[in-house]
Amino acid sequence: DPFWFQLYVMRDRDFIDRLIKRAKEANCSALMITLDLQVMGQRHKDIKNGLSVPPKINLPNILNLITKPKWCLGMLGTKNRKFGNIVGHVKGVKDMSSLAEWTVNQFDPTLCWDDVLELRKKWSGKIVLKGIMDKEDAKAALNIGADAIIVSNHGGRQLDGASSSVSALPKILDIVQDKCEIWVDGGIRTGQDILRLIALGAKGTLIGRAFLYGLGAEGEKGVTRILEILQKELDLTMALCGATDLSQVDKNILL
Repeated sequence: DPFWFQLYVMRDRDFIDRLIKRAKEANCSALMITLDLQVMGQRHKDIKNGLSVPPKINLPNILNLITKPKWCLGMLGTKNRKFGNIVGHVKGVKDMSSLAEWTVNQFDPTLCWDDVLELRKKWSGKIVLKGIMDKEDAKAALNIGADAIIVSNHGGRQLDGASSSVSALPKILDIVQDKCEIWVDGGIRTGQDILRLIALGAKGTLIGRAFLYGLGAEGEKGVTRILEILQKELDLTMALCGATDLSQVDKNILL
């Protein structure tokens, strides 16, 4: 099964080198480099909701928690959450507060294709580049030997009003053709969404929010339930389209 490591490129390149080394030791089959988070976007919902690290306890949060006693009791029995790849591995980062401060100062807006090429040289396995939305970037990804490209607008969280991933997919497919795999993420909520993107030419899809909703609601059982829901929706949609295998799916199923 695929076991990828998603890398966010920080200013501290020595730390990045150590992360890559640990990914090799963990037998990761692919390194996925995130290309679209070199500055933090203005995330309106985070601002509106007062999101902070660590989370702050306020009246709306308290009222919300009161209505979910079962969930609260379950969370009390779990370990404290932390970014295990960073906390304890970077000097001065010992808790969520120091992690937040470190992270803000580590975004590197100077990241360029030369940096990506250097990372490519340090990784002997498959390389996946996430955050491609432009034809010229797709060409550059091919030039450095990417095994796969992920067409992604970071869930729409980086630039409000940016093009959707699905609208960018056709032009990326025209450039890449069969030279590497094309995956897509962003706004995928159902099995029908998955099938639509495969019909448009994507190799597969990546999903974040749905699994986080399941995890937040019921932990591991919730994630399993989300997988079951997506698989059922995908199977049902394929059946109603007359397809028994994903290889049979193309644009002809789209209205």
